[in-house]
Amino acid sequence: MAEASIYMPILAPDEFLGIFVVSTMVLVLGVGYAALVTLSKMGYLSKKWLPISYIFWIGQGYSLYDLSVRIHSSPFTSKVLMVAMVAYLFAPHLYFYLVEQAEKRYGQVNKTGSNKEEL
Repeated sequence: MAEASIYMPILAPDEFLGIFVVSTMVLVLGVGYAALVTLSKMGYLSKKWLPISYIFWIGQGYSLYDLSVRIHSSPFTSKVLMVAMVAYLFAPHLYFYLVEQAEKRYGQVNKTGSNKEEL
């Protein structure tokens, strides 16, 4: 029986710092994007901050692409990562849209679990 083999390229030790920095940038820029979108949609920040959050998203997408190149990902994996980045662009907007529609349909619920309209 033939054994299944997984192709995993060897990474040079001198590439470690670059990979570490780029992967850290993916995380930091992703958190920055999510935080700015969330705070803007919740009203804690002005809507003027939304374009800056998209700059964070672009930086995250570029960092993720750079990371996939640095770790020698296959072309298929790189494409899947880019599709995930596009989904990450729309996920917060979809979440807040669904919350807004639920509040319109079911009314605002207070902390006791009852509708404000019933009080």
